[in-house]
Amino acid sequence: MRTQPNSRATPPRLTTLVTVGVSATVLLTVLALLILVDHFALNYVEREAGQRLQQLSWQMRDALNRGVQKAGGDVRLLSELPQLRAARSPDEVRAVLDSLQRASPDYAWIGLAAPDGRVLAATKNLLEGVDVSNRAWFQAGRDGLYAGDAGPLSAAAETDDKLPASGAPWRFIDVAGPVPGADGSVRGVLGVRMSWGWARRLMHGVLAPAEQTDAAEIFVVRGDGQVLLGPAGMEQQRLQTASLALSHSGKSGAVRETWSDEREYLSGYSLTGQTGDAATLPWSVIVRQPLAVALAEARALERQILLLGAVLGVVLAAAAAVIARRYTRPFNQLSAQLERHSDAPDDAGLPDSATIATIATVGSFHELQVLSGALARMVHKEQQHLAALRTLNEQLETTVAERTREIASKALQLERALAQEHTTQLLLQERAAELRAILDNTHDAFIALDHRGVVLDWNRQAEKLIGWRRAEVIGQPLGAMVLPPLLRRTCERDMQLLAERGPGAGASLSRRLELTMHHRDGQELPVEASVAYVPRSGGHVFIAFLHDISERKHMIASLENMALHDTLTGLPNRRALMQALPAALLRAQRSGKRCAVFFLDLDRFKQINDRYGHEEGDELLRQFADRVRGAIRKTDTVGRLAGDEFIVIVEMLGSDADAYEAADKLGPLLRQPFMLKTVTVALSASVGVAIHHPDDGQDVATLLARADRAMYAVKQRDQRQALS
Repeated sequence: MRTQPNSRATPPRLTTLVTVGVSATVLLTVLALLILVDHFALNYVEREAGQRLQQLSWQMRDALNRGVQKAGGDVRLLSELPQLRAARSPDEVRAVLDSLQRASPDYAWIGLAAPDGRVLAATKNLLEGVDVSNRAWFQAGRDGLYAGDAGPLSAAAETDDKLPASGAPWRFIDVAGPVPGADGSVRGVLGVRMSWGWARRLMHGVLAPAEQTDAAEIFVVRGDGQVLLGPAGMEQQRLQTASLALSHSGKSGAVRETWSDEREYLSGYSLTGQTGDAATLPWSVIVRQPLAVALAEARALERQILLLGAVLGVVLAAAAAVIARRYTRPFNQLSAQLERHSDAPDDAGLPDSATIATIATVGSFHELQVLSGALARMVHKEQQHLAALRTLNEQLETTVAERTREIASKALQLERALAQEHTTQLLLQERAAELRAILDNTHDAFIALDHRGVVLDWNRQAEKLIGWRRAEVIGQPLGAMVLPPLLRRTCERDMQLLAERGPGAGASLSRRLELTMHHRDGQELPVEASVAYVPRSGGHVFIAFLHDISERKHMIASLENMALHDTLTGLPNRRALMQALPAALLRAQRSGKRCAVFFLDLDRFKQINDRYGHEEGDELLRQFADRVRGAIRKTDTVGRLAGDEFIVIVEMLGSDADAYEAADKLGPLLRQPFMLKTVTVALSASVGVAIHHPDDGQDVATLLARADRAMYAVKQRDQRQALS
């Protein structure tokens, strides 16, 4: 069978492709030339323009330097004239100064000031008698030749200097130097004030040729960035440009930069004067030119290349079209034959000779003959292949029918298996829901962990017990959240060992163990844990049930406290004393300090208890215990042995005298009256002291017996003293 004609758009013809290719080649050539011009010609033109602007900057710089140097030379020459050094009157000095002013019209004012700053003589009698001691030219001119910028002058200064009114502030250049007397001393300071018109003439003289053709502009800028001389509207303005910063560093050259008017300029720059020379002026000279003007020649060359490229492209495209038509005509003939062959009707039999003859050999040139012959042979083979494909297609249809029946049978079996799997899945979901309900409603916290200790599951009781919500802990390591650091490392090690043992770990996990965990708020939480090992196809899981045993711990601690403390006074009882005393003896042995035991017994307690009743007796014992507790140090121990007998353990004693001194302090305190509920009583207590030295034996009973005997000895002594 034959393929149907393609409905897609007809591809372009060879003639069109050749014409477009030639035009594209010309376009790429023109673009390459433009890139070369932009890269080389523009850079060359920019460098040439920069050098030209730099030379203009140098010319202006040199002219300014020569003008200041000439004024300095005139000041130096005048100061050496005998007529000035030995003049006897201001008229003689004024005549010399007027002569110099007539020779140099740029000198607006020349004057000689005395050492005290008063002007002795000046041209046209200006400022004579005025005190100029505070002016910069006078102060600097006393020490040597000086040059400085003196403007713009304020209105008050213009009035003081008797200057005529003008539309703009007056600006001058002051040049001054010392005038030595005949005896070698400084007779005064000679000052010359140059008008700013001198600098303007220099600028116009340097700029006149360039200004007519290149739109160049000259700026003379002071060290603080103020424009001293420049185009209209720019004087007295502040500049902040890259060329100004470079000139301040003492460099000269040219740079492309954007000025405050947002236009791009090419600027040449240099610096007048000499560093450290007070007789020169450090001004920046900047000559700028719009970048578009500087690169105008290169832009004109670009336009010429574009025009030439367009003309060349049109000519070459026309020539390419004519040549392409001549050489593609045989291909068009061959293409027409192939189209007729593809449009021929499809027949069921094998191809005949008439069908093969539709592809004729085209003999315009050798390559086309080879191509047309190969196409004829390909068409013949195509007919043969089509016949073979018909046979294969019939066999394929039979095979497909058989496979379709087999697939239908397999699909029915698969559908039944999927239905059974769906039923099983529903049962598993129900069992999972039941298990989740059981876990969420159990009284114990349930936690599931993987082999790394990462939380996989967490029930509601775990949220209540530990404080973390299920969504917050899933995927987080349990140890880092609820276990102390030491227990965390132990838990990780045990889980690793259990994971290595595998199914045989059940015996190790059958027992319950008590742990201390951390609640979310940081409080310690004692729990009883039971852990199970559950193997899985992809590894294993640890399942833990946690039970809060805080109440049990509190109950045990309360019972232990009751077993070791006296219920009446709250003091340690006999059992606690029997535990504390051996520990105190061991500390005494380790520290090398003495330890003492005070045996206290209340005198006449039985009479008070019988007379006022047991409640008053109990109150007396409680107050007595409080007094003894308040009289000893926090590091010492006081306890009730039995009845009205009390024991005090005093540690870290330096000598035996320290023990007796501490015991003596108890006597006056205990003899003070006790205010009971219904009566106030006064009684004393007998205190027996037994001292334990570090090298004594660790015999608690002997130490208590010694204290008991000492107490009875004190009691008998007090009784004898009372009878006598």
